[in-house]
Amino acid sequence: MANRRMFSNRIANSARFLQMPAESQMLYFHMVIRADDDGIVESYPLLKLLGVAPDTFKVLVAKGFLRQLNEDQVVVITDWLEHNSIRADRKVDSIYKGLLLEVAPDIRLIEAKPRIDVEDNSRRVGGLSTDGISQVKLGKGNKNAADAAPFSLSEEIKKLEESPRRDLNVIALYLEQRKPDLRTREQFNVALRRHLRPAKLLSPFNDDQILRAVGKVKHEFPGWTIETLVKMATK
Repeated sequence: MANRRMFSNRIANSARFLQMPAESQMLYFHMVIRADDDGIVESYPLLKLLGVAPDTFKVLVAKGFLRQLNEDQVVVITDWLEHNSIRADRKVDSIYKGLLLEVAPDIRLIEAKPRIDVEDNSRRVGGLSTDGISQVKLGKGNKNAADAAPFSLSEEIKKLEESPRRDLNVIALYLEQRKPDLRTREQFNVALRRHLRPAKLLSPFNDDQILRAVGKVKHEFPGWTIETLVKMATK
C-alpha cells in the first residue's frame, strides 16, 4: 500500500458527502488513506480503531460511497479513481482483486503493467504474492537454487521487517517475540500464510498500540498468537 493518498475536492465538497454525519465522513477519509491500489480496504479493524458504531459504516454503503465485497466487511471505494489515478507500472494489484472482479465486475480498474526496471514483478501484478518473500534469484541452469539455499529464520524475519506491507511487519514482530521452531522454508511459508489474515486486522494500528498489546498478552497469555493480539488491540 502506498504511503501517500489523494482525496478528491469535488467529492469532499459535494452535498452527498457533506450531508452525511461527521463520523461517516471521518471513516471515509480513513478508508481512502488506507485503501490499496484498487481502492479496497478492510473496514472492520478501522471501525474498532476509531470506535465508531456499525451504523457509521452502513451510511457509507447506503450512500454508494462503498460497496461491500464479503461478510468480513472488505469493501471497495466506488469513486477510487476519482481520488487516486495510479500509474499502471507502479500499481500493485490488490490481494482481493479476484473477489472484486467476481462481486463487482462493473468497477473500473487500472491494470498493473510490469516495470521495465524490475526483474521480478510477481509481487505487484496479479495480487501480492507471499511466495516471493522467501525466494532467491535464480540463474540459468540453477532452477533448484531456492530449495538448496540454507534457510535462516532470522533472515526471513528481516525481510518481513523491511517489507512495505504493514501486515508482514506485524508478522515479523510476532516471530521475533515468539521465536517459533521453524527449521525449513516450507514450514516458514506455511506459518506465514496462516498468520496473514489476523495480521491484516492489525494493519491500521500504530506501533505503540501494537507494542502495548504485545506487552499485555505476553503477561496474560503465555501461548499468545496474532489472533490474541487482535482481541487485545480491539478491546
